[in-house]
Amino acid sequence: MEKATFVKELNVVLVGSKSSQKYLVGNIILGKETFDSRDVTTNSETVERDVCGRRVTLVKAPGWLRGYRLCDTPELFKTEATLSVTLCPPGPHGFILVINAELPFTNEHEKATKEHLEHFFGDNVWGHTIVVFSHSGHRGHRTIEDYIRSKGAPLKSLLEACGNRYHALCDKDTDNDVNVKELFEKIEAMVAENSSYETDSVLLKSAESKRKDVGKQAKELCPKSQQQRQQLRNLLTEPTPTLRILMVGWVFSGKSATGNTLLSAAVFHSGDRTVKALKQSGKVAGREVVIVDTPGWWKFFPAVFNPLFLKSGIQEGVSLCSPSPNVILLAVPLDTAFTDEQRRITEDNMRLLGQRAWRHVIVVFTFGDTLGDKTIEQYIESEGKPLRWLMDKCGNRYHVLDNTIEDADQVTELLEKMKEMVAGNSSFYLSAYPERDDPHPERDDPHPERDDPHPERDDPQPEEDISANLTQDTISKITEQLIIEWDRRNWEKHSMGTPPDLDRDDNSEGGEEQMERQHDDDDQSKACFGCIVPSEDDAPSGTLNILMGLLEREWSRREAAMEQASWTHYHGPDSAANFEPDSDLVCHSRVKVTLWLTTHDLVLAAVVPKKRKKSY
Repeated sequence: MEKATFVKELNVVLVGSKSSQKYLVGNIILGKETFDSRDVTTNSETVERDVCGRRVTLVKAPGWLRGYRLCDTPELFKTEATLSVTLCPPGPHGFILVINAELPFTNEHEKATKEHLEHFFGDNVWGHTIVVFSHSGHRGHRTIEDYIRSKGAPLKSLLEACGNRYHALCDKDTDNDVNVKELFEKIEAMVAENSSYETDSVLLKSAESKRKDVGKQAKELCPKSQQQRQQLRNLLTEPTPTLRILMVGWVFSGKSATGNTLLSAAVFHSGDRTVKALKQSGKVAGREVVIVDTPGWWKFFPAVFNPLFLKSGIQEGVSLCSPSPNVILLAVPLDTAFTDEQRRITEDNMRLLGQRAWRHVIVVFTFGDTLGDKTIEQYIESEGKPLRWLMDKCGNRYHVLDNTIEDADQVTELLEKMKEMVAGNSSFYLSAYPERDDPHPERDDPHPERDDPHPERDDPQPEEDISANLTQDTISKITEQLIIEWDRRNWEKHSMGTPPDLDRDDNSEGGEEQMERQHDDDDQSKACFGCIVPSEDDAPSGTLNILMGLLEREWSRREAAMEQASWTHYHGPDSAANFEPDSDLVCHSRVKVTLWLTTHDLVLAAVVPKKRKKSY
């Protein structure tokens, strides 16, 4: 290793997932509370300060949702993360990859981390990266090396990619001045060995071009939407009838939270899967409204895998909006990508309401705090054709909500958009044959002449015919297990508490058992679809691999949502009283899961053909 040279000016980019605690590491390095603890926006943050005799420039790049595949991260986040290296000219000496040592680190987290960093900064990023483990409590007698060993192959592989460079920082340590100095010395040794990071000109030019194109297209979209609103305002000649609002969207899209924001009360159960239509009413800006929340569909699984209660729940929701809903709010979260995959799934699920329903749809973009200083039009245009299709389908009616704040203006503006739309429509009704509503449904891009700002994006491959290789019985059993696994994980979270962290004694009671249960949890999820480790004589089919990939993405999204909410839904003061299931139900569900696991070979016989043994 080259001898480290003291660097008077040190440029470093902080990277990591949204739950990595980049803010904590940044604040420890700077010696003051500088970075905000809510790491949610698309913005990069830059701070300069003299630390340990050096002029340090820290850039905190936007993070991804932990465990998310690259294709599920919004394009706006990707672009801004790539361009973060331009905020510390002439460029960074290296990167600090922050990993939260109080959270699990699995194969999915390793893959997600590598995918994102290489997409943002190129394949050469690893020679210029040091891992910093963040934690908020005292480690006791357990060392960071103990933690690394406990996480096994995934973390070991990531550290090897970074040349086994790592460090640990804790905000409760009394000797952080020494710890930060040691970190700087490790970074200087890395620079002496591998030189400074050289920015990838191809990546930067591509990101700058995307940002420019998106900005231009966003400026064209906003006036178009305003013009359409003005035309509808001219129709507001009579008092608007009571607004009857039906809320739809995928699980964890923010439907229930939106209903609570509109009514300024926690009347809907936000933070978990809605399984039954629920009607609430009240006054919003002085006007009577009726709001009905409905079960959400899976984000990644095609509509054929939806449980029966979803269809009946949405139909019941329509009935609860008696005589019929005149507003349909389609929730789309801004912290995740809207790819062609989501377009297909959204379209398939909306068919339940018929083609006429689109005339009554307003897209509500939830998690509005993630936009930072960007506009919603920039997000729409950055996602490209799939989201432009959705905007055209609903007549460019959209609104942004930040459900984490109390802001009467954002609610009042949404109410005005609803009134304008209702003035231009008759009430919606659910057709007995929704597929016959429109003999020529628009499926293609409504703006074929416009260039997609991301033609090379690595979107998931079409899964429209995934059910063609499955029997109806298999589809039904997979659907059932999706629900069982979802509920089982909820109960596990409640009973197990937070994951083991650096504060936990390896030999403490329950510590090893808890680690084993986490591994069992992963194994059961794989066994849920019969995804056994392939041998010479057994190999999962392509369909099975697709199903497992969808399952991993569904669970990663769920875990990320729970981490962002700090699991307050499960560990709050009322969680035990309100949400803990009956012990008999838990036992019954586990029996069903066990039975499924022991018979999965029979269930999937049609899609996992056995290879015949070779004869010699």
